[in-house]
Amino acid sequence: LYDLSNRIIENKKYHFWIFFAILLFLTLFTMYCCGPTTSYSGYDFFFHYRRLDVLINALKDGSYPIYIDYEIIEGYGYFTRGFYPGAILLPFAIIGTFTSTYFAYDFMIFTMTILCGVFSYKVVKIIYKKTFAATIAALLYTFCTYRLYDVYQRAALGEALSFTFIPIVLWGLYHIIIGDYKKWYILAIGYSLLIYTHLIASVLMFITLLPFVAYYYKAFVKEPKRFWYLLLTVGVTIVIISFYFLPTLEQVLSGSFYYQTHTPGGRAGYNKYSFDLVLHGFISGLSYPTGRIFCGTGILLTIAICLRIFVREKSAALRRIDIGVIIGLLYIFATSSIFPWGRFPFNLLGFIQYPWRLYEFSSLFFAIAGGYYLSVILKTNKQKVIAVIITTLLTIPVIINHSINFKELHAQNALQFYEGKSDEKPDISNKYHLIGQEYLPSRVPSLEFLHERGLKVEAKNADTKIENLHRENKYTRFDVILNKPDTLELPIICYKGYAVTLNDNKLPIGQSKNGLIQVPVNQSGRVEAYYAGTAIQRISFWISLISALSLFVYIYIYLSKQRRQKNGKNK
Repeated sequence: LYDLSNRIIENKKYHFWIFFAILLFLTLFTMYCCGPTTSYSGYDFFFHYRRLDVLINALKDGSYPIYIDYEIIEGYGYFTRGFYPGAILLPFAIIGTFTSTYFAYDFMIFTMTILCGVFSYKVVKIIYKKTFAATIAALLYTFCTYRLYDVYQRAALGEALSFTFIPIVLWGLYHIIIGDYKKWYILAIGYSLLIYTHLIASVLMFITLLPFVAYYYKAFVKEPKRFWYLLLTVGVTIVIISFYFLPTLEQVLSGSFYYQTHTPGGRAGYNKYSFDLVLHGFISGLSYPTGRIFCGTGILLTIAICLRIFVREKSAALRRIDIGVIIGLLYIFATSSIFPWGRFPFNLLGFIQYPWRLYEFSSLFFAIAGGYYLSVILKTNKQKVIAVIITTLLTIPVIINHSINFKELHAQNALQFYEGKSDEKPDISNKYHLIGQEYLPSRVPSLEFLHERGLKVEAKNADTKIENLHRENKYTRFDVILNKPDTLELPIICYKGYAVTLNDNKLPIGQSKNGLIQVPVNQSGRVEAYYAGTAIQRISFWISLISALSLFVYIYIYLSKQRRQKNGKNK
C-alpha cells in the first residue's frame, strides 16, 4: 500500500484526478449541507430563478431570444434580459426544458462549481508549473467563504458564476504579458464569458488588471507585438459581446433608470462595513457576527497569506504573487467605512453598489498565494500529500459553519427583507422579487403605483372609451372608441423596442410622465401593443454568433498548425 501511494504521488497523470475527486466530494458535500434551492433561497434567488424560468419558457414556445419578462409586475413587463445577459444560463435552460427550473438551477450551481475548480486548477498549474500549488489554490478559491456567500446567502447568481471565469481572464493576461502572446484568444474567450456572466465583475476585473499591466509595461516596450495583440483581444471581445453590449447600450441611451437615480445604484460605496466587521471577515467560516449575515475572505485564506512569513525565495513568480496579495488587502480596506467612496475618482464606481464585491478578487489572489507559498515551503511529496489532506479536512468545517449560518439566519432576514413574505410567487408584497428595481425607467413612481394603477388604459379625454382590454402572452390588446383625437397611457413599462398599432398601422411611441408607453390616437379601432425588438438587437445577435464561430475556426486552424509543426520537429 505504501509503494502504491508513492507511485501515485510520483506519477503526475494521477494528480488531476485525485484533485477532481476531492473537488467532486466537496461540491456535493456543500450542496448537501446548504440544502437544495427548494428548501433555502438567498436574497436574490427568486429574481435569478425567474430569469432562468423565463428563458426555459421562451425555448419551449420558440420565442428565444427574449428580452422582456412580459408577466412580471402584473403584466407591466421588465427588461430583464437586456441588462442581465442569459448566454451562460442557456445550456441549463435547455436542460430545464426536459426537467424543471429547480433542477436546472441546482445543476447549474453544481456544474459551475466543478468548472470553477477545474479552471482555477488548470490556470495555476499552467502559470506556475506546480501541480500541488494548483490543487491547494483551486480548493481554497472554489470553496472560499465569499463564493459560498454569493451562491447561498445572497444567491447573487451573476457574481457567483463569474468566479468560474475570472481565472481564465488571469490566464489570458499572463500570455499577453509574459507567455505566448499568440494565445491572445484565451483572454478574449475568458473576458467574453465573464461579461456575459456579470458586467460589474467584468468592470472590477478590468480595474484589477490595470496594476499588472502597469507593472509589466516593459514587456510591451520590449515586444510591441504584445501591445498590439492586447488591442486585438479588446476588439475581438467587443465584437463577441455585441449580443449583450449593444442592446444594453441602446436601452441606456434611450433614457434614465432607477440604477442611475435611486439608491443603492445611485450612491457610491453603499453599505460599507465598519472596521470591526472588516476584521471579522478574516475569520468568517470559523466565526460570524451574532445575528447578522456577513462574510469576508475567510479563515483559510487568512492563514494562507500568513504563510508568506515562512517564504525565503526570491523570484519573478513570487513578485507576481505578492502584487496580487497587496491588491487583495487594499480591496479589503476599500470595503470599510473609512474608504472615501464618495470622493472623486472613486465616486465614479457608484454603479458597483456594494464595495464588498471586491472580496471576489481578494479571494482569488489569496488562494493562489496560499497554494504557491505552500509549494515553496514544503519540500517532500509526503509533506504535500499531508497538506492537501489537511486543506480538505479544514474546508469541511468551514462549509458546515457557513451552512449553519445560512440556515439559521437567512430565513429570518429574508422575511424582513421581503417585508413579511418571500415565497416563489412574485407580487407586490415581495416587490415582485425585483430587489432594487434597478432597471425600471426613472419616471416610474414606484411598484406600488403600478400595482394600484392595475390593468387599465388611461385617456386624456373623458369621453374616450376603452373596451375589451386583455393581455395574451406578449400582446396587450383593446378597442378604443374616440369622439376626437386623444393620447393614451398603456399599462406597459416603456422600453425601447415596443411597437403599438392602431388598425394595423404603427403609432409613434413616447414615454409618459409615469414611465409607461404613451401613444397618440386619431381614430377608433383595435389597438395592439407588443415587444417587437430593435434592429440593433437582431443585428447584434448575428454579429456575436458569427464572430464567436470565426474565433473558434481561427483557434482550430492555429492549434492544428502548431501540432503539425511540433510533429515535424519530433520526426
